[in-house]
Amino acid sequence: MLALLAPVDRENPPKLAYGTAGFRTEASRLIVAMERVGMLAGARSAEKGGAAVGVMITASHNPVQDNGVKIVDPTGAMLAADWEPKAEALARAPASKLADALAAVSTAKGPAIVVVGRDTRPHSRALQARVVAGA
Repeated sequence: MLALLAPVDRENPPKLAYGTAGFRTEASRLIVAMERVGMLAGARSAEKGGAAVGVMITASHNPVQDNGVKIVDPTGAMLAADWEPKAEALARAPASKLADALAAVSTAKGPAIVVVGRDTRPHSRALQARVVAGA
């Protein structure tokens, strides 16, 4: 848990891969990705006319020090496959290029609804706060 409170290098975020299980790794490596997932979920919702997009923080079958996050489309399905590379690009973007990376994801404007759920792992509440900060 203390690792989640340490300073984070947003200019050089971890190079995480987004797949069927979303982003999954040791929890302290997810801080920047969680913020960016909040941004991506908001952009996806705006692109879908303000329909709610879900974010689930969980890694139920992984060791307790790990966690993960996945995005759920308004239909309840996993994030559309054509948005997975967008998730990776946004999560990997240096802070100095974040505005450009976000503009490349979507130019949709308007209301957005992001619903965040989490499991009971010790660090899930702190990771949830990072998603909310990004959204």
